[in-house]
Amino acid sequence: MAGKLRVIQWATGNVGKHAVAAVHEHPDLELVGARVYDEAKVGRDIGEVCGLGEIGVVATADTDEILALDADCVLYMAEGEWNPPAALDDVCRLLRSGKNVVSTAVTAWIYPKSAGDDVVQRLEQACREGGTSFHATGIQPGWAAEVLPLTMSGLFRRIESLRVQELMDYTTYNVPFVLFDVMGFGKAPDEPVPMDDPAVGALPFKAPLMLVADGLGATIDDFIWERSVATTDAPIEIQAGRIEAGTVSAQRFSYTAVIGGRPALTVEHITRIGAAQAPDWPNGRGWKVTVQGQPSMVLESRIAINGEDDTDQGCLGTAMHAIHAIAPVCAAAPGIRTFLDLPTIVGRGVLG
Repeated sequence: MAGKLRVIQWATGNVGKHAVAAVHEHPDLELVGARVYDEAKVGRDIGEVCGLGEIGVVATADTDEILALDADCVLYMAEGEWNPPAALDDVCRLLRSGKNVVSTAVTAWIYPKSAGDDVVQRLEQACREGGTSFHATGIQPGWAAEVLPLTMSGLFRRIESLRVQELMDYTTYNVPFVLFDVMGFGKAPDEPVPMDDPAVGALPFKAPLMLVADGLGATIDDFIWERSVATTDAPIEIQAGRIEAGTVSAQRFSYTAVIGGRPALTVEHITRIGAAQAPDWPNGRGWKVTVQGQPSMVLESRIAINGEDDTDQGCLGTAMHAIHAIAPVCAAAPGIRTFLDLPTIVGRGVLG
């Protein structure tokens, strides 16, 4: 590589703080800017904010300052799911300014076609104006539901059905709004919550299903959304709050693509507050891909195998999947670049 790629970190939450540390220590990358939202972080060294000590990069909340920086790529890791239009405005401005963007902010952008023609057209136009590329990624969706099935697919003569399951314990996931208000943990089992709505389920899961189907040359006929819950018989205290007895303590939800008249591709999450909840459901920490076909196969991927915090380890994996995509995205032709367009994202430099 002729020189280090200059990188801006946009947002320093659960994923972004890992990205700051990883970019700072990466031999091929240089951190040159940081965009934050918390006024308490503004004007401080971003290394100190993220627990690294001073690294010489001062945090700003001024988007114009970020746009004015000379950089090859922006790691856009804002909480875009809560306001995708505003996030899209940000990303298009960055792309038009001549900066490539790798994003973990909005799951649907992993395959922008799933978000509609307007999103595709705006991203492509911004890329044309800036001569830049855009790539969205993650760990699930973003790796387990896309990269794993596509990588495995070369072994099969026929796939009748493929199911990707995420198995996670959210005990340490300290984001109360997501856990309680969106997902419905701590609610009565019959209380309506956003996760009951198929349209809400489509937001994170439609993209991987469409990407995999297109990658395998298949046409989706329809989608099916399913959600079920389990309750706790005793109160549970977690970082995000309290879950009372008789309320939701575990749930499983899935989105399925119907292909050729059969439920062919499914993404399912099995999420608990404590490993003892819903003991009859599949348990573990990580991801599982089950293929019924010729041949049949199960691929299991566990995380936090030494007892680490699995949600934090998942955030680390999310950050690294984005960081390892920086170089190929910067080298790619201008435009939207999904997993179907880029070479395999490999962990260059991880062996030291």
